[in-house]
Amino acid sequence: MKLLIFGNPVDNRDILTTFFRSKLVVVDETSDLEEALDLTRFYEYDAVVLRVTDTRPAEIELIRRLRLTGLRCPILAVAQLLSEATRLRILEAGVDDLIVSAISHEEIFLRVQNQVRRSRGFQSPSLAVGNVEINMNAKKIFVGQDEISLTKKEYQIVEILALRKGCVLSKEAILDHLYGGLDEPNPKIIDVFICKIRKKMLSAGADDLIQTNWGRGYMIVDRREAETRITETPMTARLPFSQRERSIAG
Repeated sequence: MKLLIFGNPVDNRDILTTFFRSKLVVVDETSDLEEALDLTRFYEYDAVVLRVTDTRPAEIELIRRLRLTGLRCPILAVAQLLSEATRLRILEAGVDDLIVSAISHEEIFLRVQNQVRRSRGFQSPSLAVGNVEINMNAKKIFVGQDEISLTKKEYQIVEILALRKGCVLSKEAILDHLYGGLDEPNPKIIDVFICKIRKKMLSAGADDLIQTNWGRGYMIVDRREAETRITETPMTARLPFSQRERSIAG
């Protein structure tokens, strides 16, 4: 996942950014409203997380302006304490989840992750694609009961592509989600990663999920899902128009 976190830490005990990064999340962070808007224009985030307090109105203004720009990713607000009036204003501005007095950073992480997963069309706690299960909580990938041994970067690539199932991601976009623009290697490294991932997944009996779109990048395709749709299509829907008319009329 890649997140944008907006707002200054409330105190020295706020290790939210550090905790997210320990969960293999790439994080961009800013406390400047205009910079936050620019970042969401130029980069694709899985979610935007805002630190909110009763004394800082900028977060509410950012929520409103992000919604006006048509931002589709989840927006979540996090606070230690918050008055009812501020809570209502944040909810009215269009936030997807308001997390107040969370017991732990783990709770915040799971709630953000659940919002991201649902926004991408996955209702189950794990991402199921073909015969592969991607457990976002454990950061592991399984075929049946067998775990596929992937490195952290390899896992991140599979998760990134799975969350955008059916969409082509360029090598540069994948690099951005892996490194966040810091010390990025040559884009050709993505070809190496993909090659290793394919070998490991196929040797474990996984479906061939990763498809190369030459000149554009890579995407994950659920071939079983596509085959099911074709099988369930009524025969008359696949007939030429004139034949469908006769079939319906007869």
